Amino acid sequence: MRKREDIIDAAERLFYSNGFHATSTDRICSEAGVSTRTFYRYFPSREALTEAVMDARKRRFFAALYPAAQPDAIPQLFAVLASWMQDYGTGGCFFLKVWGEYAEQDPHLCALALDFRYQLREYITAATARACPQDDGATADAVWMLFEGAITSALIVGPVAARQAAAAAAVLMSASQARP
Repeated sequence: MRKREDIIDAAERLFYSNGFHATSTDRICSEAGVSTRTFYRYFPSREALTEAVMDARKRRFFAALYPAAQPDAIPQLFAVLASWMQDYGTGGCFFLKVWGEYAEQDPHLCALALDFRYQLREYITAATARACPQDDGATADAVWMLFEGAITSALIVGPVAARQAAAAAAVLMSASQARP
């Protein structure tokens, strides 16, 4: 089972920095320290590997978040984003990269990429509804945009973008909570 995880880890790093189509199976096998035969035993296609990488990444990300009902869910969301940027890079969203490369080729992978975004949006909506019960959803929309903007801004300013977005989200949340 460790070999499967080694392949996923290597593919995730290579896909993120080089792209999905530009990364050869041989390169993934070399990085993972496995043979091509072992690769295909675990992943019958590159699309199956891409799906497994997306699943692993999504699970890790959501596992690091607090439950949406917890008062510090939104600050933790941005702390996790900052940590991910520090650990994995600031080259943009992995899921949007999948969507961009597979948009015309694989509707299933595109749907999985967008599913991550839908789940994240639902999480933000639930967390802001808990923290700002009188809000009409505008705070959730703003926090969502701050999150997305931080990912894009990090291309230029680095992980500090997540911390800056967290500070702006805190101001928004406080203003929303103070409204009658």
